[in-house]
Amino acid sequence: MMRFLYPQTLRTPGNPRAAAVSRSMESFLLLAPGEWRDLVSSLHHPSLFQHERARFILSRVHIMAALLAILAPFRIAVDELLLPHPLFILIDSGRVLVAAAFVILAFFCKCSPTQRHARLAMVILFLIPALFFLFSHVLLARTPLQGAAEYFDRYTYLPFILMASIGVFPMVLLETLAFTFSLLVVFALPLWLWEDPRILPELVDLVLVASVATLAAMSQLQGMNRLFVQSTTDPLTGLFNRRAGENLLTLLFAQAQRHPHALSIALLDVDNFKRINDQWGHKAGDRVLQDVAQLLRTGVRMGDAVIRWGGEEFVVVMPYVNSVQAQARLQTILGERAVRGPDGQAIGMSGGIAELQAESGNSWDDLVKLADDRMYRVKTSGRGRIVTE
Repeated sequence: MMRFLYPQTLRTPGNPRAAAVSRSMESFLLLAPGEWRDLVSSLHHPSLFQHERARFILSRVHIMAALLAILAPFRIAVDELLLPHPLFILIDSGRVLVAAAFVILAFFCKCSPTQRHARLAMVILFLIPALFFLFSHVLLARTPLQGAAEYFDRYTYLPFILMASIGVFPMVLLETLAFTFSLLVVFALPLWLWEDPRILPELVDLVLVASVATLAAMSQLQGMNRLFVQSTTDPLTGLFNRRAGENLLTLLFAQAQRHPHALSIALLDVDNFKRINDQWGHKAGDRVLQDVAQLLRTGVRMGDAVIRWGGEEFVVVMPYVNSVQAQARLQTILGERAVRGPDGQAIGMSGGIAELQAESGNSWDDLVKLADDRMYRVKTSGRGRIVTE
């Protein structure tokens, strides 16, 4: 892999800040193409990661909204001292409304952790103070402040605080561009509508802050994705581990019940795996498991999931597929290219399939147990088949 070299001044031990920048830049430049794709757009993010990211974003929205609800009224007393009588009543009424809106967002807006809900919550979080900025600017820009001009200038800090806050959230490049561009448009309105010359240099600085916030948001996403992969991936096969698989099944089962559609779960077991370990050793057994995992991973559709359930057992989850379709698909996958053991013989697999809409079951666990029972019956009656009943 090509490594990007940095000037020697950036790599000296005596320059820790430059070294930190160097490490951050290198972590981006050495990304694989697939990682770059996932940092630019969320279209190819696994559904389980989308769920976890949305949950994380919503939790931060609630925390920030609660904090801003506390801070919003803090300037009321100062407004009363420095602003003329009709003006401070309007400004402080706006502060109370902002605080109330943040309270509602923090404590009363409960929604499921989806990407759509997470983005909507962020839009509301940033829209509330952005509208207050325009409201206060309209009132203060045309009012003689009699020595309080410096106090008015402090209102211009708000756009910088909001823009920097984007870096708190793990977002892809397209999302950060949408948020930063929208905020820049809002903050540029005084320049366009009232020809306020002070806005122009601030917009230039805001673009710089937006660039840093974008880098911070993408860095958070990159770190979150790597932690997600480490915690959800089986180190031998690269598939979802059982813990992640259970979380994914919970998510997909709830989606299939909320918007009724077929959901098939197959439990597959490698035939005679103990004999492979006994005769050729565990390294040979590990290679067989890796080959099986690769075969299943490359054979299923995008949107399906393969989980290493434990030992030589694998679970394949197929949304929007009934049990007959799932059986045909798995038979095709396992028949197109057989996994070979150390002796060159084809490795067979036995399995059972259960379907949400066609079977009686109150949870995904019931379906897995039903598929397991069917797989066990295959094991005791000849092996090498995948059954649906």
